[in-house]
Amino acid sequence: MASPIENGLTVRAIGPATEAGRISLSELTRITSTLQATLERLAFSIAGGRQKSGRRPQEIADAVRLDFTGFQHGSAVLELQRPIERVQPFDGPSDDLLSESFNVLTAGMNEIQQTGTHPSGDIGRHFNRTVLNGLVSLCAGIGRGNLTRIEFSSGNHIHFAFDAETQFSLRRIRRSTVAADTIITGRLHMGDFDPMSLRCRIDTNLNSVWCDFDIDLKDAVFERLDQLVEARGTAELDADGVGVRVLHLTSISTVETADAKSLDDLAKEQNVSPLSDVGQLRGEPVEDFDLFLQAIRTARGDE
Repeated sequence: MASPIENGLTVRAIGPATEAGRISLSELTRITSTLQATLERLAFSIAGGRQKSGRRPQEIADAVRLDFTGFQHGSAVLELQRPIERVQPFDGPSDDLLSESFNVLTAGMNEIQQTGTHPSGDIGRHFNRTVLNGLVSLCAGIGRGNLTRIEFSSGNHIHFAFDAETQFSLRRIRRSTVAADTIITGRLHMGDFDPMSLRCRIDTNLNSVWCDFDIDLKDAVFERLDQLVEARGTAELDADGVGVRVLHLTSISTVETADAKSLDDLAKEQNVSPLSDVGQLRGEPVEDFDLFLQAIRTARGDE
């Protein structure tokens, strides 16, 4: 029986961003490169569970490579195919790591769409944190005014699709595999708004934290550059279990700070006026001042 991907894979992006059958190069790159990276991560997981793979990481990556072969009008329709020169199998004549990886991806995505939960059994074992991060990144372009759906099909058969509901399920599943909700406060000093990146840096009083976010938060992040912000999201922690390696933003808000006031305003608030006579600097006389000086001399041992 032929593999589901044997006759190629069609990727259809649907939404306002694909009007007139066009799509931005950055969005095209996000979809294709993240799909390829996800297949490689699944292949590494599958091959890693075999006792005798005998294949180096680069050979595994080559075994699941897809080539871009065409672009159709309609929404934005991309055609992908196996390379003309297929990588030789490394576990036997029937080995097909690309088909196996794609089948795992399809089965896992269908289960997520049906249940909204992490895939179970052997399939779920391969949907680790890096795979989930890649899938969330792949559908990060789904949002208002951009994309509404991304379909992956062969012929008339749709293998799986990403939409707002699937995006929500993937975010929730990822949150369950990382630390609990985290809030950090700091100054938002840097933002990368390229649709392929969508990340920012928040400098706290302890360190700098890199954050990533979906396209729906793009305007909110941009409007708060160079401001003190409170950022909420799910954190991936450093090896020490304390430091935040990356924060997946879910919301960001401005922290209200006290307004700086001029010296004239501060003087009015404290009822302070300019000096009219240098004699005012003398202040009020101190009672028993001589006795005070004598006590100081005695403490110092002066005669």
